[in-house]
Amino acid sequence: MSKLINKYLSIADLKLIKELKLAIKNDSLSITCIGLYNHGKSTLLNCLVKDFENKTFATADVRKTATNKTIQFGTFTYIDTPGLNANKHDDKRVMDAIKKSDINLFVHTVTTGELVAKEIEFLNNIKKYWKNPQEFISRTIFVISRIDKANNKQDIDGTIKKIAQQIEEIFKLKPTIIPISSTRYIKGRLENKPLMTKKSNIELLENSLKNLSDKLANSIKEDRKNRLKNKYDDLIKQLNSKVQTNKLEIAKHRQAQKKYFSNLDSDIKQVEDTLTNMYAELERN
Repeated sequence: MSKLINKYLSIADLKLIKELKLAIKNDSLSITCIGLYNHGKSTLLNCLVKDFENKTFATADVRKTATNKTIQFGTFTYIDTPGLNANKHDDKRVMDAIKKSDINLFVHTVTTGELVAKEIEFLNNIKKYWKNPQEFISRTIFVISRIDKANNKQDIDGTIKKIAQQIEEIFKLKPTIIPISSTRYIKGRLENKPLMTKKSNIELLENSLKNLSDKLANSIKEDRKNRLKNKYDDLIKQLNSKVQTNKLEIAKHRQAQKKYFSNLDSDIKQVEDTLTNMYAELERN
């Protein structure tokens, strides 16, 4: 059986099946951070894992996160993904990551204003290709980062309102949006300034993640089982398709062989007839 599995399933298929099986047994919930390149994803994750030196998740002006990076902290497993606007291969990595994710953080910097075309395209792809796209919204917190860079509170509120409208136009559901400042949080924690820490809204985000994880705990377990079942269903369909293809190939070869032997029989008959005629002619002479 193992030889057949290795013959017909790819390494990626086997790896995913293993991951899905382990996920069912794992009590840690996965939180995947997604968003455009350089919108504050990695810095936010460093705040959540209490790394105030920004070393756990790479942050820089140049692109460093080219693959999904995973860190477990407390009851959560945090996953950093490449920027959506990096290249099409990165977009696929992001999509694959959130398909296996329990909760998502969609990060958008306040200085950009409303969601841009690439973000809208990504959300529309989720709506188009996912069986239940509304589930994405119920399990996603939209984070407006770098609010310390905004001119005033009115700009922040205006950006949140516009983004909420954009998301609701796509999914017909109201999203959860939390504005945060990772810079304020790090400064507040390092300099022991509780008010600054509170104004960063990171603690609000942490409480929201905890509440959401408690709310979804039972359904997440069930979803993990369904993901494995769906993967098996997909593989069964692929294997059935391969079986049908092989049957057609066998029938094709058999038909070709039948034609070959039919032609051979005809050739043999012609040769025999020719020999008979030749012997008859020799006897007449």
